[in-house]
Amino acid sequence: MRNKRTAALAALSVGTLMLSACGSAGGTADNESEATGEIAPSITLAISQTPDSYNGNTANANSVYNTYVDNLIHSGFGAFSPEGWERNEEFGSYEKTSDDPLTVKYTINEDAVWSDGTAIDFDDVLLTWAAFSGQVTAGEDENIFQPSSTNGWSQIEMPVGDPGAKEFELVYTEPYADWEALVGGFMPAHVAAEQGGLSPDGEGAELVEAIQSEDVDALTPVAEFWNTGWNYETDLPSLPDTAIIPSSGPYKLDNASNGTLTLTKNEQYWGEERAGKTETIVYKTVEDTEVVQALQNGDVDVVDPSSPTVDTKASLEQIGDDVTIETGTTMTFSHVDLDQREGAVFEDIKVRQAFAKCMPRAEMVDKFVTPIEPDGQVLNLREYQPSQEEYQTVLDGAPSASMNDEVDIEGAKALLEEAGKTEPVAVRLMHASTSQLRADQVALIKNSCDQAGFEITALSDPEWSAKLSEPGAWDAVIFGWAGSGLVASGESIYVTGGEQNFGGYSDEEVDSLWKQIVTNTDPEKVVELKTQLEERLAATVYNQVLYANPGLIAHSSKVEGVVINPTQTGISWNAYEWTKQL
Repeated sequence: MRNKRTAALAALSVGTLMLSACGSAGGTADNESEATGEIAPSITLAISQTPDSYNGNTANANSVYNTYVDNLIHSGFGAFSPEGWERNEEFGSYEKTSDDPLTVKYTINEDAVWSDGTAIDFDDVLLTWAAFSGQVTAGEDENIFQPSSTNGWSQIEMPVGDPGAKEFELVYTEPYADWEALVGGFMPAHVAAEQGGLSPDGEGAELVEAIQSEDVDALTPVAEFWNTGWNYETDLPSLPDTAIIPSSGPYKLDNASNGTLTLTKNEQYWGEERAGKTETIVYKTVEDTEVVQALQNGDVDVVDPSSPTVDTKASLEQIGDDVTIETGTTMTFSHVDLDQREGAVFEDIKVRQAFAKCMPRAEMVDKFVTPIEPDGQVLNLREYQPSQEEYQTVLDGAPSASMNDEVDIEGAKALLEEAGKTEPVAVRLMHASTSQLRADQVALIKNSCDQAGFEITALSDPEWSAKLSEPGAWDAVIFGWAGSGLVASGESIYVTGGEQNFGGYSDEEVDSLWKQIVTNTDPEKVVELKTQLEERLAATVYNQVLYANPGLIAHSSKVEGVVINPTQTGISWNAYEWTKQL
């Protein structure tokens, strides 16, 4: 799974995957027949992991697999295309009106409504601010909401406005580098209010008043629903009541069965450019090891393996002209995170350094990357990837980042000895049970690091992502972050107490650098600050980065409009444009 790094974590890929009871599961046409010129009513996309929430904004549900669906059922002021951030004028418009203080004026399209007919308005915006700002607290400043991140939103003053308004203004207490890509993740405030015991008429006045008056008692039931009330049951045996999951995008949730999720066109969608061209989009959960066969059999039309392998590519190529294949670099990168809390295996920096020295990264690249993407290489930075022009400049300025380019078993042994480890150091290395690639990577790590004085135990878990935030559930975990090249999106991964800082890492210098980075709008200064950041993260061994994941997608040659997307938005970023010839 790919966790997305929130500009507001795709992606979790580790990161960063059913046949519908009512809709077609898709499938390719007979290979012997000619295209008829008619458009098929349904297209099926294979994903490696079943979506688990309508609200992908929470820390535990902020994954690529929820984003694949969110792309079609949620709208906002913009989204990430392969070319970067693109405004969505069908949803609304925005304009920066001041730099000091940073002030942005937004206008939501007058015709924009949820699929149940309720207007998309200021109520939804204010709920988003309450959820993401970290400023709605109880007890000892504990946020009653559980967002994936408070990046940027924590720097915004409480929006002022009236219930139902289509215009609003956001004023920042200090500049925020990624302000343009921040405002989104809107959930239906009228649903959250009613489920929390407020405004059953759906007008939202009580919710707006409760937020603006800081009535925590009234907001707590709303927050509890926002945090978990939109989650799906494991493996999607069915959907929640459709009344609580309305759509603001070109498609709406229709039904689910045995992990397969079916979307149908949203009749209330007001736009034309992003209106769905195919009546039904089906998401079918298929393990990476089975996607080629599923595509060849016609069970699915589009595949985007979370962890493509050399065998995956070779098998797809053997299908022939009936399948179109695309490869490329992505902004998802694989890494191993470490539990560094008090009493944890990796609390001692020397143990972390030893683990980094025995990591067989070059071997992983040779086995898992270059056969798919020849330009693949070992990754040494966290905030920049080799495809970005700043990568080499930052790497040259952060010497600690290149200290472990090669495996050093003897060096690792010496560090463990310095740490007083006279017995093998037991490490439970967690990974997604659905990914053969992750299992293979763990096997390589075990083979190498066991020689250095570690004793690696593979912890294969289907619920691994839900356990990321459980202290003591793992010692190390291998997965991936999916990003979009934003300046400030990674803050909550690295800062003390960050929502996505699952290993409990804490460093005052890193915290200080991030405070400067997120408020800086000077690109040259950002590179300078991130160079210092990369040096410190490497020197203190926050984690061990491995490589930028190769991208591989394939689809039936009868399907048109599919375009590989290296950002956290994923393959379904433009699925409203997809069509399939019968």
